[in-house]
Amino acid sequence: MNRLTTIRAAAWTAATLGLLGSVGPAFATAQPTMQPVGRPASTLLAQTFGNVPVDEANFLVVAAPGSVSQPYRLLIVEQISNNRACWQIPNANARPTEINDLWNTFDFTGVCRIQRDSNGYAVRAAGQDVNGARFEVNNRNGNLLLQFAPSTTSRERITIGRTGGISSTGFTQIHLDPGWSLTKRTFEGQVVSSHLVYFTNDLTLAQLQQGSETGGGTTPPPITPPVALPFNDIRGNRYVNEIARAAEIGTMSGFPDGRFQPTSPLTREQAVSVIMETAERILPSSLVATLPTAVFSAPFSDVQANRWSAVKIAQARQLGIVAGDAGTGRFRPTDNVSRAELMAMSHRLALIRADVEAGLVEDGPPLPEIDLATGALRPNIPNPPVFSDISGHWAERVIREMGGYCGIATPLNETGTSFAPNTNALRDFTAAVSVRAIDCPAVLRTP
Repeated sequence: MNRLTTIRAAAWTAATLGLLGSVGPAFATAQPTMQPVGRPASTLLAQTFGNVPVDEANFLVVAAPGSVSQPYRLLIVEQISNNRACWQIPNANARPTEINDLWNTFDFTGVCRIQRDSNGYAVRAAGQDVNGARFEVNNRNGNLLLQFAPSTTSRERITIGRTGGISSTGFTQIHLDPGWSLTKRTFEGQVVSSHLVYFTNDLTLAQLQQGSETGGGTTPPPITPPVALPFNDIRGNRYVNEIARAAEIGTMSGFPDGRFQPTSPLTREQAVSVIMETAERILPSSLVATLPTAVFSAPFSDVQANRWSAVKIAQARQLGIVAGDAGTGRFRPTDNVSRAELMAMSHRLALIRADVEAGLVEDGPPLPEIDLATGALRPNIPNPPVFSDISGHWAERVIREMGGYCGIATPLNETGTSFAPNTNALRDFTAAVSVRAIDCPAVLRTP
């Protein structure tokens, strides 16, 4: 039996062993030593207050959904207790970095501390507080920039960090630019009761202004034009970026009227079409070349050879991605596909990919691997999601593995802990599944 056949068999094995992995953000329980740092300042405020470094593993700087007038707002989330995780990061080393806002799913009193406005954060440059700094999260061609104006009337915008894109979850991690760090305000060596967080830089404000966006404030910051979208009904959808990406690479398309219909369900044959389009982009061309390009007999008893999806279904069957119903041999092409069934097809494709790519790449990011003892995909992202509603489900193992593999399986509507395996898979989530498989971060290989 060759390796690909072995993997096909493993894909169909109803293994019960789970994957090992930690859940939630990594954070230290020890408190930082309360020793003030920073240079003496000439102003009374700077002389009065000091600052101490923090363990940034316990902090999350995030761009959160805002309002029509302020589309994105700044939050600083601090993990202050290990009772529950305040957030979850499905793709920690990818950009944009998606955030699951777990703090919104439970009473986080005593567990998480949320700083929502400038009463909770400030700027400190070269040991001095920047009084009157105004914070903004600005969209610059799809990249969210955390910026501040040195005063309420200044036209300058000094960048502190950026997201590298916009997350489909609605919450996107802001990564601080080099030179910036988080500290806490102290008074006489002790952290102040407000737990105010500084965005801290060793450069002076004047030095930071030399590199500011407007070069001294002689002109206002540029206005970012609306991003052109491939479909007229996806703006505001949580998967808008992944839908646009799926259209760009050709795994999904819209309808003649210009709509994508993001919240419509897919049929089983439509899902197979997306999976096979994905397969053509991630499997070796030598393997894709062995797949049929025409069919002359029905791949399943209820899929005739002249059906629009017959070729894709035949290809998927040859790869072992799909099989007929036990006892009937039917495929049920027009039935809606469930989220669990979509994960099962994606899982089988991932196993094939992992098998054929194993050991073939010497440079670049590590590729997914298979645990030969269990036939399971090893997780390749940190902190994979833990779902609360899949225990005992026929696809439990599959869904769990796909949560740890490129973050393909994520909670329903990208929030909370429910996967909703029997719910219909919608077109927007299916686009995300395809894009995540193709743009797999593959950045962490678990020993």
